[in-house]
Formats: sequence, C-alpha cells, structure tokens
Amino acid sequence: MKTHFFLAVPVSGQVQKFLSEWKDRNIGHFPFQKWVHPEDLHITLVFLGHIEKKLLHHLSDQLDELIKKHHSFSLTLGNLNTFGENSRPRIFWSGVENELSLFKLQKDIANTCLSLNLDIEKRPYRPHITLARRWKGDDNFSLPQATELFNQENKSSWKVDKVHLYQSHLGKSPMYEPIRTFFLQKEE
Repeated sequence: MKTHFFLAVPVSGQVQKFLSEWKDRNIGHFPFQKWVHPEDLHITLVFLGHIEKKLLHHLSDQLDELIKKHHSFSLTLGNLNTFGENSRPRIFWSGVENELSLFKLQKDIANTCLSLNLDIEKRPYRPHITLARRWKGDDNFSLPQATELFNQENKSSWKVDKVHLYQSHLGKSPMYEPIRTFFLQKEE
C-alpha cells in the first residue's frame, strides 16, 4: 500500500483539549464507528495522495518559502455539520470562523502544487475539522442535538502559526505523522 501525504493546519492547545473532552463526554450520545484521535485533529489544506520522494522534497522547499510569507492568524471553532446522509452521516465535523487568512493560505499552497503539475482536489475548498466517521447508531443522528451540546460548552479559538506536511499510517492511532513543519510569519 502506498503512503499518502497531505498539508494541514494542526488543531492545538485549548481547542484540541476542548474537542477531546467534548468527545469523551458525548461519545455515548453519538455512536460513530471511529472518533478522530486528538493528535490527528487538523484542517486539510491540500491532499497530495501518493507523491514521489524527490517531488515531495521539491514541493517542501517551495512551500517553506511561500508559507513563511503568510502571517499567523486565529481561527475559532464554528458550527457542526456532516457529510453524507443527514440521519446516518459518513463524516461528522466542525467548521471554523475567521477563515479569510486560511482561504488565502490554502489557495497559495494549492497554486504551488498545481504549478508542479500535482493532481489535487478541484472542488471548492471547505475547511473543516473531522471529528468522527461512519454513524453506527440504531437511531438516526441528530445534528441539532449535537449542536446544542457543542454550543453550550465553548467557542474556542487558537493561533495558527504552522502548517504540517503529514504522512498517513493507516491502521495506527494516531494515524497522521507530521514529517515537516512550515512556520508562518509571527504577528508583530
């Protein structure tokens, strides 16, 4: 099986802790087949799939120059949502607010990937943090119930100051290993 790579903003600090604790308190209400390990929480910028080592190094060098031109910024957890059938979702996720800087960063990274003729996602960018996968409950999933519990507790924010190049290790937990880190320019 070939190794897959992707570029993402890690979820860290208080937000990572909040999401992990929220999951622990509510996992019984929302029986998904798999909840994301706290260290795997992230916002994908570009999925690369399998990429040859030489091209990966070339891309990394270009991204190092590009990403450090972007200033660090804050993101806030947004509304919960799902992908797939509403009553039996494939993916349960949280959106983010204050995301204009995130969109600019993602667009620049995607354009760099395209300039190297990498085959990346063509759909419009939808930033999100995957929380869980594959509903397995006997009853239907209730997004309003999840949202009520989520919004009662917190609207956490965190400082985005880096991007990781992750390597996937299927079947392991945590599943994503940061193999290179690119730092954004600190705010003055």
